[in-house]
Amino acid sequence: MTLHPQIAAFAAQLDDLSRLLRAQGARPWADRIDLIQRAVADSNYAGVTRFLELFEGEVGFAELTLSDEAADAALAQCRAAALAMAQRLAREEG
Repeated sequence: MTLHPQIAAFAAQLDDLSRLLRAQGARPWADRIDLIQRAVADSNYAGVTRFLELFEGEVGFAELTLSDEAADAALAQCRAAALAMAQRLAREEG
C-alpha cells in the first residue's frame, strides 16, 4: 500500500529523528520514536497522537537536549519539523 505523501514524509522525518537520537545515546527516546514511526508507516493515526503526546508534561520531548551543540541544533530542527508535520496531520484529521 502506498502511503499518502504527508504521512510518508512524517514517517521519514521520524526515522531521521530516531537515528539522530540513537547516535547521540538517547536510546529510550529513540525507541519511543521507533514505535511511533512504525505506527505511522502502517497508516495508523495513533502514531500521530502518540507523537504529539510526547510534548505533554514536565519531562516532555520538547525539553530534551543533547550534550553536543551541533547535535542539539540538529535535534531542535528535526523535532520542530516532525512536530509541524504531526500538527498538520492532526488538523486535517480533526
